[in-house]
Amino acid sequence: MNFVSKNSKSNFSIEITPLIDIVFLLVIFFVVTSKVGESQFLSLDLPKTESFNYKTVQTSNEIVISNEGSIYINNKLININNLEELEQEIFELDNNGKSIILSAESDSLHVWVITVMDILNKYGFKEIQIRTVEK
Repeated sequence: MNFVSKNSKSNFSIEITPLIDIVFLLVIFFVVTSKVGESQFLSLDLPKTESFNYKTVQTSNEIVISNEGSIYINNKLININNLEELEQEIFELDNNGKSIILSAESDSLHVWVITVMDILNKYGFKEIQIRTVEK
């Protein structure tokens, strides 16, 4: 049983159409995924608002945290290390459902802000406006 004849020459040929398709798909892939110099960043002019009004509270409920560790509660100076006095002053604040302003200088430690927020939460202050004071 001889299926292949010895006299027949092999007609081996490469189909080029599928290769062109693959090369074309690779070119499309690399063009789409390549980074284009400066055009990948978008320059946006963000709108400014003059009509936005936020609720502010009276100055009798303001806490300011300075970058030295000083806390001013209604302009009364308290050291951050004196937690008992800090808690007493926050306890004596007027808590009638109004919000309180918590201002912190940009260089003050995050742990100080969290400590004051924890004490405020402990004594039932639920609405706190947080501000960052730039120097």
